Amino acid sequence: MRPPTRNAVPSLKNFIATVVSMTPKPGLVAWVLHRLTGLFLVLYLVLHTLGLRSMSDPVAFEKYVTMYRQPLFKFAEFLLLGVVAYHAFNGIRIILQDMFLRSGSERSLFYLVLLLTAIVTVIGGYHIIYPYFIAPLLP
Repeated sequence: MRPPTRNAVPSLKNFIATVVSMTPKPGLVAWVLHRLTGLFLVLYLVLHTLGLRSMSDPVAFEKYVTMYRQPLFKFAEFLLLGVVAYHAFNGIRIILQDMFLRSGSERSLFYLVLLLTAIVTVIGGYHIIYPYFIAPLLP
């Protein structure tokens, strides 16, 4: 048996070097983004549930509502729309590929998912960010 080479030794440095050297392919990017958006949605659900608990106390609820009107939270709401749109459209892509489209359409469907996500995020998010980020820039 040969001794392990330097690159075969498990370490964070070797892991990062391997990940950076990889050529990202649409299937891998779609897979990673789907997992990351799913984790983000679970985190959001926990935070949202904790915020809803404040509804029993009018003072605490007003504090949360005031905090959520800040520009940082509006920008996060804009990003949340993009996360939900990507996760939903990519889920539909996965269903289509599992049931109907076996191969050859992965790349084009992934780019369609990205396009639809961008369209929904920009059109739907315009009204979220307009009063905080666009209107102040207008004369």
